[in-house]
Amino acid sequence: MEVTAARRAFLCDIGFWADRTALHEAAFHGRVLQLKQLIESAASVNTVTVDNITPLHEACTQGHVMCAQLLLEAGAQVDVQTIHGSTPLCHACASGSLECVELLLEYGAKANPTLTALTASPLHEACIRGNVDVVRLMIASGAQLEAYDVHFGPPLHITCAKGHMGCVRELLVAGADVNSGKFHETALHHAARAHAVDMIELLVEFGAYVHASDNLGRKPVDYTAPASPSHTCLKLYQSNPLSLQQLCRITVRRSLGTRASEVIGQMNISHRIHSFLQYCDRPTPLQSCWSERTEVHKAACQGQASQLQRLIRSGASVNVVALDSITPLHEASLQGQTLCVQLLLEAGAQVDARNVDGSTPLCDACSCGSLECVRLLLDHGAKANPALTSRTASPLHEACMRGNSDCATLLIAVGACLESYDLYHGTPLHVACANEHTDCVKVLLNAGARVNAARLHETPLHRAAKSMRAEMIETLVEFGANVYARDQQDKKPVDYTAPGSPSAACLRFYETTPMSLQQLSRLAVRKTLGTRALQVTGQLDVPKLLISYLLYQ
Repeated sequence: MEVTAARRAFLCDIGFWADRTALHEAAFHGRVLQLKQLIESAASVNTVTVDNITPLHEACTQGHVMCAQLLLEAGAQVDVQTIHGSTPLCHACASGSLECVELLLEYGAKANPTLTALTASPLHEACIRGNVDVVRLMIASGAQLEAYDVHFGPPLHITCAKGHMGCVRELLVAGADVNSGKFHETALHHAARAHAVDMIELLVEFGAYVHASDNLGRKPVDYTAPASPSHTCLKLYQSNPLSLQQLCRITVRRSLGTRASEVIGQMNISHRIHSFLQYCDRPTPLQSCWSERTEVHKAACQGQASQLQRLIRSGASVNVVALDSITPLHEASLQGQTLCVQLLLEAGAQVDARNVDGSTPLCDACSCGSLECVRLLLDHGAKANPALTSRTASPLHEACMRGNSDCATLLIAVGACLESYDLYHGTPLHVACANEHTDCVKVLLNAGARVNAARLHETPLHRAAKSMRAEMIETLVEFGANVYARDQQDKKPVDYTAPGSPSAACLRFYETTPMSLQQLSRLAVRKTLGTRALQVTGQLDVPKLLISYLLYQ
């Protein structure tokens, strides 16, 4: 069918509605009945404006599926290009309409149209929009993963720049080149600029090069703020090489290229290894495939002390590890099997063995809340402050997540770091507040934890406000929490409470009522003493009533 111009036009009126026909307007606004009448009255469905936009472009830009279908059935050209080179499929991907994209592809739209300097490919447009389903469909339809745009680079670059984590994963799993460069700038540079820790980790897991320098000679870490989670994450990867397992996975997938997911899916390998190669979510030990655990692992996990003892006497290794580097001691600690833990330690189990995520048996024991296991591990020399990775929470974090104040007290007594920082959770105090464990909050504050410690400007008081826990809010403020602190969204704690709720009333009261001189004096004394406050205050030669006040008793 012939393409006809709507009318003679001049450069000065490009894009004005006066250059649209009634057909364009009906398609743009989704007026199905009017569009149908115009088509039946012989209006040309391929009429173009001065900028070469057809009614089909208009319908796809707005995601009007019914209008697009009417136009296609009436003979609209499916791959007609605008003055900039965009096809209706580009517009449908930009709108995020999965139905429009499916319809156009069914009518033969090209997944890889010829690009101009002003055109982004349909896959680029889908990635800019961030619609994972559209991205997945375009990849399945043969869209080029390395299609290059003059402004954006390959699709992976623009996806990282826009912060669309789901689309990044789809592209990487499909075989996109994680280290492809635009002026030597990689996807990891974009993720670093966006301060997206999850994305940085994902890219590195797929083989992103943390030492890559762009045309300014800057590495990804140079685009992060010092001491920020993204900065910490990249510094960690710079100083800690990937494990042999991770390197093998990267090598396998790189060798297979875009066929990786398909070929791996057909391999005759265990479910566990298959999941690892496909970057599936890591199951917990209880969900793991037992065929990759030994009998020692099984006995330790299920608390079969007699069976475990027989295995040890028969010469079974107590330090045997599974695919994810989990030892029998990890299994026993995670389930709180104290007797099994004791048997393993007496047989020479490594007390600080780390699994693939960096967790030690002490982390697992704190996670399950077993005070006996925690005490036993510490008695055998377990480190209260093991070196953390980007995916590891400290033992104190784990205890605070579980809400076991006795475990938290014991860890603090043996020197656990109160300000240990986790990329996702912040400090242990953040964790305790987020999980609504008031007892743990009090233990941490009494031990000298910083009440105004921040994660991306978010304080523990923000977490308590989100949890709507008035008692916890009062405790934090009594220990000096700043009720006016603002997070990265520029919100105060009170902004996260429901109007009229007890927590909102509590925070409003503290905003309008200054602390007493007694309270301010107590804060000053404790801030000066820091983590020694409990010990020193108890030795002061002052009345017991005053000591009790200083100790918040």
